[in-house]
Amino acid sequence: MLFAEFKDTYGEVPFSASPNDSAAHGVDLFNRALAGEFGPVLEPTEEAVLQQVTSQRNNLSSNATYRIHSLLDELDILQDAIAMNLVTEEQLKSVPAINAELYAFRLYRVRLSLIDTLPGYPRKFDWPVAPAQPFVYVPPSE
Repeated sequence: MLFAEFKDTYGEVPFSASPNDSAAHGVDLFNRALAGEFGPVLEPTEEAVLQQVTSQRNNLSSNATYRIHSLLDELDILQDAIAMNLVTEEQLKSVPAINAELYAFRLYRVRLSLIDTLPGYPRKFDWPVAPAQPFVYVPPSE
């Protein structure tokens, strides 16, 4: 992390750069910092890494929870339509796909909750892979 001062701000502004930065100037600043142009590059503390990983996990988990609630709402409406005998054939055929996506997001959320048990956590570990968006449902073969 670099701290930069700008004319229009008061004091330093934290700026993160990485080799995978989406902005070219971020990659350039990362390479210049790595070359020592701004002084020694310190490794982030364990606490800082843990805080960043926890924040990212919470964000991903929140997004998964949002999708889970959306799918549950969709299923609830379908169940109402079934109970009232108002369901269409297309809606009825969509139920297995919705259930499969619901299961995939629940599994993903559980795996996110377990990342602290993975080897190399919090510095170097493999993040769980989120379900594809749009979700691709492949019916089981009979």
